[in-house]
Amino acid sequence: MIMRLEEVEKGLVEKLKVASEKQRRSAVKVACELAFQACPVDGPIVPESLKQLCLGSKLTAEQVSGLDNLAAQLDEQYFDLQDSQNEGQNLDAEVLRLFSQARVVSALSLAGGEDSLMTAAEAIYEASSAVDDRVYIFKSVLLVLPES
Repeated sequence: MIMRLEEVEKGLVEKLKVASEKQRRSAVKVACELAFQACPVDGPIVPESLKQLCLGSKLTAEQVSGLDNLAAQLDEQYFDLQDSQNEGQNLDAEVLRLFSQARVVSALSLAGGEDSLMTAAEAIYEASSAVDDRVYIFKSVLLVLPES
């Protein structure tokens, strides 16, 4: 199965494949931190979960579930707002903000789940989708991964 991250940054996926579990967690943490800095999300669950991940702790099932629910709510708001706009109208800042916030929360949820290549790649992809400059996230993530 091809990972979405492979479609946009194949070299990063190759480095994730040879990285240790700890290195992958560090890479995901960097991506999530940068995405949250670029697009903060209101509500205590997001910064609390990010802090917990940064301290090296796993998220509880309740936290992951809460993040999943929040991401779904943000996606629903994003889709509803997008649907209410006239055809041909440019996406406004609110639609883009909601989309980015949903991606940040989704990245955190993935980061707090199982430690696997697939979830690491998906979390990094989601985090990179939250920002205007995904290359910055990719470069920052590569800095914490081992040289080939």
